[in-house]
Amino acid sequence: MSIWRAGLLTAALISASSPNFAHADTSRVVKSWRTEKGWLTELRQHENGARVCATGKAFKDGHPFGLSIVKSGNVTLITLVDEGQPPVNGGKMVWSTDGQSVGTLAVTAQGPAFASTEPESSKTWDLIRSLQPEILSIDVDGRKYLANLAGIELAREQLGNCEREAAS
Repeated sequence: MSIWRAGLLTAALISASSPNFAHADTSRVVKSWRTEKGWLTELRQHENGARVCATGKAFKDGHPFGLSIVKSGNVTLITLVDEGQPPVNGGKMVWSTDGQSVGTLAVTAQGPAFASTEPESSKTWDLIRSLQPEILSIDVDGRKYLANLAGIELAREQLGNCEREAAS
């Protein structure tokens, strides 16, 4: 795994497990899955026994960034880590394809990532389930990111497998 991808998932997992980034990620990988389309899913266990699943992909087209979907129980979060410029402000993260909005999430600036908030959890999961394997625009805090979501179907399936293992 590249250092960038490891950092992406680590940032996502820290975001999911802590209200701030002051704590280091002390989780360990229990199992991981990869797709041919660049998605990496990990089941991690934290020192306190909590098990968290995350799937993520790095994007290099135009503005390099990483996107992670994190699930822990009923909570689903999305993090977007900008490789070149950490976020300053939160606000609305607007997802669109062909100029049509497919969803909007409230996000905060958390360390190196834009992160959806826990109150947005069910809305976040609804958005994730609706995403298609196509090029998507993500607009947040005056920035525009392009993500080729090829392989998202298998990544969602792997996330489901991870959740079942986390619960066992």
